[in-house]
Amino acid sequence: MKNTKTIATSKIVLRAFYGIFAVLALIVICIFCYLFFDEQAKCLDLGKIYDPEQKICRDDCLTWDEKIGCVPISEENIRKKEKGLPFNK
Repeated sequence: MKNTKTIATSKIVLRAFYGIFAVLALIVICIFCYLFFDEQAKCLDLGKIYDPEQKICRDDCLTWDEKIGCVPISEENIRKKEKGLPFNK
């Protein structure tokens, strides 16, 4: 004959284990989804500029400025970026 207290305790431990496993699985799934669907990070990993207005990855911009948007690639803008000067429209 099995002890009913032991059976009840093992059921509680088993449920706690299942709960912890479910939470960890949910965290792993959330991290995977975030990394898989993060378009801005993918774009930056490719060495391109992410356009938040059009929600596209661009390779025709030197950088992205909040005021003027896409800063075109030109000799003048490259020099300004190297010196830390502001960009003009």
